Amino acid sequence: MKSSAFLKSILHPIETTFALADVLTFIKRKKTCTLGLKKGGKRFQPYNYHFACESCNFFYMTVEVEVAQNSTFCPGVERAIKIVEGELSGSRKTIYTVGPIIHNPEVVKRLESLGLKVLDPDAQPLSNLEGATVIVRSHGIDLATENKLKETGALIVDATCQNVKRAQKAAKELEDEGFHLIIVGSANHPEVVSILGRLDKEATVIENPEQAIKWINENQGILEKLGVVAQTTISRDLLQSVVDSLRGKCKEMKVRDTRCESVTRRQNEALEMCRRVDLMVVVGGLNSSNTARLADLCRKTSMKTVHVEDPKEIDKETISGAKRIGVIGGASTPDWQIEDTVSKIKSLVSG
Repeated sequence: MKSSAFLKSILHPIETTFALADVLTFIKRKKTCTLGLKKGGKRFQPYNYHFACESCNFFYMTVEVEVAQNSTFCPGVERAIKIVEGELSGSRKTIYTVGPIIHNPEVVKRLESLGLKVLDPDAQPLSNLEGATVIVRSHGIDLATENKLKETGALIVDATCQNVKRAQKAAKELEDEGFHLIIVGSANHPEVVSILGRLDKEATVIENPEQAIKWINENQGILEKLGVVAQTTISRDLLQSVVDSLRGKCKEMKVRDTRCESVTRRQNEALEMCRRVDLMVVVGGLNSSNTARLADLCRKTSMKTVHVEDPKEIDKETISGAKRIGVIGGASTPDWQIEDTVSKIKSLVSG
């Protein structure tokens, strides 16, 4: 058998076909990614690597990288990014967003490098914006903030995700029908804040079934009619568990399932992948609620899972012992972060 140095030299993933019949057979099978990811104008294809000893068919190394079909921007995020890029390319004026357009720091940094300015309405007054273009983030904004922007004379461009708008509308309809509104989600998430900020009456945010039970015990007086909506990125199981906790505790309950179908498909695919792989790499902003939930779902299956914001965070220890690695991104993860993640894994395998 050849030396380890020789073995290491042939493990580098290049396009050349090796003539190694006397020692090793090098097999590289392409696994076409249905995403059609692009970098530098080329179609991106993750690979499966197999290194086998021809004499005994013993696999020295088997590392397969499977990229989820639902791995990059969801339609709402893609639309928001296109709106920002369109405004930046068509104007010499400063373009603003109310809060980060999406929860992905690397994407926001790229847009800022193109001239975008991010406003924080909680930390700075919304003034001196007359004639300026201000883009509403994909998570939406509350009505008070929207009115302040109008008062300044800003030109408002709405990039709110259509699913978030649907949740806002459903919440208001339930309120108008006389239901006390329950929002299942994270109280501090900007999407939930935008829903709360468009209601006339007080509503309740519940994050889990334990909170639901506690709230029921403390609020017996308002349990006549309960209306329920969901933060668009929560899981089906979370919504169902909260609804089950509330069911039977009020005279009337109406549930509007406002979860995003795209996020649900992504969550379902992640769970399916957990049955086939021995390591899940979830790529996306650490401040992204839907990406964090994706990682949590994978962990709940007892799957070894890492959530990385930057592919540079992956090292040999991360993938140690893994023979089949699943890669999936959150709804705010761009294609180039997925591609860079796969490239980093490939470099670690070949290094």
